[in-house]
Amino acid sequence: MLLTMALVSIRGAEGQHGGAFRILHTNFHLGWGGQAARVFLLCRSLKRMGLKVTVAAPEGSALVRKCAAEGIECFDDVRFSKGFCPADFVHDVLALRGLIIRRRIELVHTHGSQDTWSGSIAAWLSPRRPFVVRTRHNTFPVANNFLNRLLYARLIDRLVIVSESVKRKYEKFISAGIISDDRIVTIHSCIEQERFWPSRANKASAREALGLPKEAPVVAIIARLAEEKGHRFLLQALASLRREFANIIAVIAGEGNQEAFLKSYAAELGIAQNVRFLGFREDVDRILAAADVAVLPSVACDASSASIKEAMAMQRPVVATHIGGAAEIIENGKDGIIVPPGDPVALADAISRLLRNPSMCEAIGRAGRRKVVATFTEERLARQTLSLYRSLLEPKAEASE
Repeated sequence: MLLTMALVSIRGAEGQHGGAFRILHTNFHLGWGGQAARVFLLCRSLKRMGLKVTVAAPEGSALVRKCAAEGIECFDDVRFSKGFCPADFVHDVLALRGLIIRRRIELVHTHGSQDTWSGSIAAWLSPRRPFVVRTRHNTFPVANNFLNRLLYARLIDRLVIVSESVKRKYEKFISAGIISDDRIVTIHSCIEQERFWPSRANKASAREALGLPKEAPVVAIIARLAEEKGHRFLLQALASLRREFANIIAVIAGEGNQEAFLKSYAAELGIAQNVRFLGFREDVDRILAAADVAVLPSVACDASSASIKEAMAMQRPVVATHIGGAAEIIENGKDGIIVPPGDPVALADAISRLLRNPSMCEAIGRAGRRKVVATFTEERLARQTLSLYRSLLEPKAEASE
């Protein structure tokens, strides 16, 4: 109800500035993850505010399915192929340019490397010359080459980063004057908070549905099975924890190219019976309801982790590594625990302290939920993004009057 009232209020304010902005969002991901979720939640809120939003993503992608179900206009005649695919790139540029012209797009908001290149060039080739905003969702290094310098100096009007940790990847660009501080805006990602209500969760029924023991300590990790997520360090920690908690279970939800290795590694460590690989799941709230502790042992990449925020929203204590934006989300010892990356001993120690101390689990869980519901909201993401759009579009509208 509060979110609806806030969005209605913003919609009214939007009407005072000459009508709805026409925004195009682009994203190359086929599957679902933090980046696609942010695009979906942001576009859903912008549409509720009265903006005319179109999402361009590949045919059959999870983002197109979710947006279409929400009544958000979608355009799926794009490929956004990885690697060097000139035919696909030319196709995407022309398709997006045509869409920009037909829909009279005023601003293109890109989210991934592939769609940023085709989207920004399509905007540049369009007679409308819409503004281009690019959101950087991860902490992978940014190559300091001629093409990237051209991209950020000439084709992108604003860079949105999802945590301050991302900004460090642009230090060479900033020091060289390619992109200035006043063109960089930090806007943290949110989560779909209506899905994550601890008062609606029942641990016993959640465990029964997942086939988990009623009394066993359960640690959950919800992340792609990718090397940078650090699953192997959790398995190493689990091997150590089993000496103290013989029946401990690690629930691993997600899919990725590390699945075969992780299953083999668990068997090698002698803990296969203590690990449950669930694959890709949409019932993240149920998995968290079943858990005692949530873990994210990343060694790279994470900038503003959704899985950390979802666990906090479900009032589960989180143990995360000091990677990317984790320390911007968690205040160590108060609403979560931060440990060094790649350190299974520290990881095991933090999990053990929580499992041995239920009152500590409860206090950290409650503090985490308070932070998430106050800070990482869909409304706040939309308000901050709309403010950025206005800073670009309103001066242009005033100049044309």
